Amino acid sequence: MKRSCRRSSGWIWLIVFSSAISGVDGANARGSRLQSTHNDNDAVEDEDGYWSWMDLDALEEEKVGSSKDRDSNLLPKKLRSSYRQRDMLQRQTSITVIDEEEDDEADTFEATGFVSVTGSPDIPQPSQQTRSPKPISGITVRIPTALPTRSPKPTPAPTPVGQQPVVQQQSTNEQQSSSQTCDANGFSRFPFQGRDSSERLLLREGVIDELPTSRCGNAGRKNVILVIGDGMGWEMARAGAIARQVINELETTFGCNITSGCPTNTAAMDAFRGRNLSDYYTEGKGRGLSFQNLPGYALVTTTATLAQRPNKGNNSAPPYGMLEGSLAKHDSGMAPLALTECGWPIDFDPKDHITDGGNMVLWDDVKGGQYPWDPRYTQDNPDTSDGFDPLYIMQHATDSAATATTLATGHKVANTMVSVDLYEEPISTIVEEAMKCGMAGGVVSSKPVLHATPAAFIAHSNNRQQRDQLRRSFREVNPSFASGVCAREYYPYPEDLQSMRNGSLSRSWTLFEQKPSVLAENFYQGLENLDPDNGDHVLVCLGGDFTRSNREDLPKRGVDSSYSNRWCGTGDIQTPGPNATNPDLPLGVTPPNARLCDFYSQEEVKQIPHITQNVKAALDFLGRDDDGFFLMYEQGDIDTAAHQNHMDDLLGTLLDIDDSVQYIRNWIAANGGYEKNALYVTADHDHYLTLLPQFPELLALLLITGASHNITPENNSKQNPWNLAIQAGRHEELGKSIIEHLRDFTTWTDEDILNVGHFWGPVGSGGNGWGSHSTRPVPLYYQGDGGCIEQLLGKGYQVLGRQVEGIPGKIDQAHIHACMMKNLFAL
Repeated sequence: MKRSCRRSSGWIWLIVFSSAISGVDGANARGSRLQSTHNDNDAVEDEDGYWSWMDLDALEEEKVGSSKDRDSNLLPKKLRSSYRQRDMLQRQTSITVIDEEEDDEADTFEATGFVSVTGSPDIPQPSQQTRSPKPISGITVRIPTALPTRSPKPTPAPTPVGQQPVVQQQSTNEQQSSSQTCDANGFSRFPFQGRDSSERLLLREGVIDELPTSRCGNAGRKNVILVIGDGMGWEMARAGAIARQVINELETTFGCNITSGCPTNTAAMDAFRGRNLSDYYTEGKGRGLSFQNLPGYALVTTTATLAQRPNKGNNSAPPYGMLEGSLAKHDSGMAPLALTECGWPIDFDPKDHITDGGNMVLWDDVKGGQYPWDPRYTQDNPDTSDGFDPLYIMQHATDSAATATTLATGHKVANTMVSVDLYEEPISTIVEEAMKCGMAGGVVSSKPVLHATPAAFIAHSNNRQQRDQLRRSFREVNPSFASGVCAREYYPYPEDLQSMRNGSLSRSWTLFEQKPSVLAENFYQGLENLDPDNGDHVLVCLGGDFTRSNREDLPKRGVDSSYSNRWCGTGDIQTPGPNATNPDLPLGVTPPNARLCDFYSQEEVKQIPHITQNVKAALDFLGRDDDGFFLMYEQGDIDTAAHQNHMDDLLGTLLDIDDSVQYIRNWIAANGGYEKNALYVTADHDHYLTLLPQFPELLALLLITGASHNITPENNSKQNPWNLAIQAGRHEELGKSIIEHLRDFTTWTDEDILNVGHFWGPVGSGGNGWGSHSTRPVPLYYQGDGGCIEQLLGKGYQVLGRQVEGIPGKIDQAHIHACMMKNLFAL
């Protein structure tokens, strides 16, 4: 925690290992004062009314005073490990201060505890070879009349549309160390300040007047339901809303069966000829889907962290935290601290990476447009004179693990992290906090039960693919309810499943698992006898390894609401062949062989409950808890469809989330209304979809003719063009623009784009020109929030204790977590 003491024109900054680091409430730590022998005896208060000096003797009362206790309790594990390898400024350090006032008198104080001085070029550099800490006393520090500041990097001139920007591969720690010297033993910017909490965020921003003494037992608590459409950006929600309105009109006005079509119904065809986007909506919340009827609406930033170094090609934020190396290379916490060139731990810089070289990828309303419906995303030659760049949203995008962690914990973390902080220490999730207070908590997903989004609420791991860590931590979290696909080991251990069937876990857990002998309508028989108040827990295993098809998602519903006849081929990656120097170098993609197929067999579809049935089961069970509950429901296959540029699958899964949210709204109406419930519907991130004006007409005509599967071209390869281009090293070739590189790996024709009325990626890149996430803000629809979201518009938040600036008119996912906590615990 950084603190300042000001005396006349001189400043001294101290960074102290405080109780906040060990998890003790930072507010308590701030309220104490360092016992000093300052000869003016002037204990200075800061502008918040807190003492500027911290009482390290208070840490003695917490039994962390001895070096043994200090090593075991005061510091996080990784900090303890690294600092045992480095020289430390030791206890009982006497520092002589030259305050550069006219009297030129020296002020002396004694600091008890670990103390570091910023802006102190006179501190001698200890030997890097020293391994054991040695006391340093009598240090003379000259205090500058003005603190040194870091000059912001100049904002680069806008890149012409389609031109390849210069890729900056300089690591973040190199940027940090290049902006400072190593003269203060690396402590000029201490690497850890402690965690914030949603309660303190709400208090700082005036949403609550005071902190209750406990989260538990407060009057006025609400059930909180969070719905995440994985990847459901504004444009995808609009596609689903238009599809729902087209279907409703065809069925109710023209009596058309959308599964088989009504090709002889000329009245229906005539009605939809000439329909375009402006006949539905072109901005704002929109209409057509059940959650668009909720009164609350906001745009949400999905900002990512970027530490150490960017990914090649910059298309996604890197899987690096504050420990050395990729998160895929070690278990949680099993790596040393990442170091600067000075040999000291990197610090977290809350500024934007692109403009200021910081560790955040912040949203820029100028470069990306103030709203996701900015019409320039559809234009061949958009006006970029104000700095707008259609390629901006393609840089350093987040992933579902990081964003779900923010929604589940309120903390910003790196890509692939699952509810651990940037130092890879577990963070308690909202499900865990609910259960600590006697409430129930659970998740429902159309993806594997320990896939990134649901896992962030019921597990902990530094890497979303580290299945053992996910499975072990699932045991520890022990949620009340967990439902999803059981595939690819993203579900509890087989021995745990067996124990739930007839072992020790069967005393508390009931396993509902896919069986050929059980039809979907009978799947949940017996659930009515279970109650979380009795200590019951429920695990639902569907599809995946429990079916012959062994798919990772629940059955895919097309826009015609059937589960068959969908384009399912995958394009082949072209390579130079086995005799080439680099035989696996991607050169392009061959369109797939035209093939219609079923994702699951029709027999399996009859056995697997629809996602709305699974949401119903979760509400039936969790709703029996007398103290209330938290539920996260994810429609995860929205993201799968978008990665594959597959509009037919996308519209089907948007119809799924529409049906499920309508059921939730009906359940809320029958169970106390919004006085007792709060509902939030949002996305974890966006993709890069653009609808053309004729999209509604084309979709309607395909439904009428019974050929709605053609809303996805048969040439669709399901490949990711920019990932392939990066593998080919195209991100380092400046002779072509990014758009030209993307087009080399796409398979749609210009005619395909016109026939389906939409495309993926920037204009000119080919119809299936993206396949990745983007940084564009996503919508939030809500009700029962009590005004919390409105109060946090434009506000910032903290990462490792450092304040991150808010974006005017928008909230962040950290604010959604804070508002959910406020309503769940009646803060």
